[in-house]
This record gives sequence, structure tokens and C-alpha cells, in this order.
Amino acid sequence: MRIHEILDRIESFAPLALAMSWDNCGLLLGEPQAEIDKVFVALDVTPRTVKLAIEAGAQLILSHHPIIFRPLTKITDPLLLRLIEHRIAVISLHTNLDVAPGGVNHALADALGLKVLEHLSPETGDSWNHLSVSVPTSHAARLKEAVFASGAGLIGLYDSCSTLHPVQCSFRALPGSQPFIKGEGLQEVDELELEFRVDGSRLGAVLKAIETTHPYQTPALYHFPVANRNPAYGLGLICAPAEPADLPTLQKLCTERLGCPHPRLWTAGKDISAPIERIAICGGSGGSLIASASSKAQVYISGDFSYHTMMESRIPLIDAGHFYTEYPVLAVLAKKMEDLGLNSVVMPMEECEWVRAFGWLEPSAG
Repeated sequence: MRIHEILDRIESFAPLALAMSWDNCGLLLGEPQAEIDKVFVALDVTPRTVKLAIEAGAQLILSHHPIIFRPLTKITDPLLLRLIEHRIAVISLHTNLDVAPGGVNHALADALGLKVLEHLSPETGDSWNHLSVSVPTSHAARLKEAVFASGAGLIGLYDSCSTLHPVQCSFRALPGSQPFIKGEGLQEVDELELEFRVDGSRLGAVLKAIETTHPYQTPALYHFPVANRNPAYGLGLICAPAEPADLPTLQKLCTERLGCPHPRLWTAGKDISAPIERIAICGGSGGSLIASASSKAQVYISGDFSYHTMMESRIPLIDAGHFYTEYPVLAVLAKKMEDLGLNSVVMPMEECEWVRAFGWLEPSAG
């Protein structure tokens, strides 16, 4: 399979447009036309990652953290040069994978055995748009089918969403036009106005589908971004425990299920034996979402909480580590690659530089 084909498939589960504006995702190194049959999956592209990828015979590294964040003025980095020398491409899926369904946070919830209730924050790097188009009743069903097939109509956990209402439209054909409905002078036509919600990343494809399917030479349509976000995406999750849990139980769960040897628990002065029913989680560095977590949950599990962040939090925090809370998504990415017919190798946890430096515990399968 060629790299550009892999990128096309990635768009179906983690569109690159979902990434935050400051991020750098997608194909960061390599030739889009290159043929790939083996993928090495890792959180970071490090010297050890590259060494193991070479040993595995991989032509592509699929990473979570981008290898290139800022524009390059020269290429002298030994790591980049070694990748180029061995013709290993790099695709990085960062914040787009954080906010996508089934991405980093859903993988974390699955690893911890938690039931997902809702998103912690609706933020993504994409826009959400309202689109309206008028069409003759006879062509409405066909147009809706084409619009849905091109990616519109996704709202939360529902697809094929639309509204319609009858309208009376008018037009006068000017010289040089090719009207679908023939007639002299002012024409008045009964039509249906169809309305959809469309992610910004799919808007171009939807407009193309309308252009090729609509019977009119110039369809009457408009679209504009809306202030609210598509509930299908979001950063972090609110979850419920599968079994009764308190703070010490959840802290222990982070060790047993994630392999984090020393998850830090900040109780915020709360009763540690009190039952926990709503848990906020965010893989990686989640300090910016504490305010949202405080309003929706009784405890927040993430990573990279600083001293002052913990001291000022009024909600209990469990810092299970940036690495350990993101590592579960690698198995998800490997499965995606295998579904494409590619061989995939996940970088073993014990081989990662972070774990080799700071330790780990074998996660349980429960």
C-alpha cells in the first residue's frame, strides 16, 4: 500500500483537520507514493525507536508525538538523517488522535475498564458548519444520499442526520443559462430545503457531491460555521467505573492496568474512601482541563500535573504519567494498520526510553 493511501484511510478515523492549529500532524517525512508493507508504531520517534524500526524492517513509523514541530531551515539532525538513509517514512497523529472517537482517550478508558459517558471538553482544531441546499422533491433522496456518503450529517454518535422543510422558490433564466426546469419568464417551483451539519474537514467533499448530484446548473445553497462543536469529537472523557471505586482503588488501577509504577494521588482534602461515580480522564498532559473536570467529575486522571497545579486543584487528581496514559493507543493504531493489510509492530513498553529510565510494571490484562 502506498503512503498516500494510508493517509486517506487515516482521514476516515482521525481526520488531520481535527488537530489543533499549533500542531503538526500527517506525513512529516517520506514520499507519498512510496510502497509500505510494514509499520512500526510508537509514541515518540527517538533513536531507540528508529533502531528497532530498522531491525524490524519497517518502511514507516506511525507515531503519536510529531518528530517535527517547528519549520526546519536545515537538515543536520542525525535522527532525521538516519531515517532518510534507511528510507523510513514518518506519519504522526497527535492532537487529531486525542480528540477522535476511538483515539487516545477511548483507548485509555478501555485500558482502565471505564464506561465512557461524554467528552470532557468539546475543543478540536476543526470547525462545524451548517449547510442548507434547496432541491426539487424528486431529487431530494438522491442528493441526501450523496451528501451523507461524502461525510455530512454526523452529530455525536449518530450519522445521516438532516432536517428538511418545503419551500417555494423562484428564478428567471438569463441568456446563456441551462435551466433544469424549462419555461419563459419568472418560474415558481415547489422544492425541499435540506439542512445538514458538516465538519470543516469534509466540507469540500460535500460541496463537490452537491455539485455533481444536484440537477440544477447553479444550486441555491449556503453554509457557515456554527459556534458549537460537533459532539462526535472532544478532548478528554467523562467516565463511570465498571465496579464501585474510591480514590485508592483508582490509583491502584493505574498501576495494574497502565503499568505506571508510582501514580501520584492528590486528594484535594477529600475523603479517600468516598465512592467515585464520575471520572474525568485525559491521556498525556491534561492540566489545562482541570476546570472542566472539576465541574463534571469527582476525580481527574491524566499526566504531567505540576506542583502548583496539584496544590491549587479543588478536585482530586491522579497523575498516572504522560507516557503511561497514552501508550494504550498504540495497540489501536496497530490494529488500524493490520485492517489495511499491513504488518505492524508496536514498540514494547519496556523498550521505550522513558520506561527504561523511570521504570514500569507489567500491566494486567484485566
